Amino acid sequence: MNTLELKNILKFKIDLINDKKFLEALTILIESKTDQIITLSNEQKNSLETSKNEYLLGNFENNNILNEEIEKWLKE
Repeated sequence: MNTLELKNILKFKIDLINDKKFLEALTILIESKTDQIITLSNEQKNSLETSKNEYLLGNFENNNILNEEIEKWLKE
């Protein structure tokens, strides 16, 4: 049995399960195998740090205000 066949069998069998606790446990098991660790470059880390510092200094705009400005701009 190849990987694709096994996945299809599992999908079919999961659809037949109605036990919520078992499905929750299965979800945890599956997530432990599918969670990926994201590795950031130094440039990405620096960018995130800069953004965090700007936020802490209050250098940001409210999303609703920005949406209103965009709508106004689009109507011009």
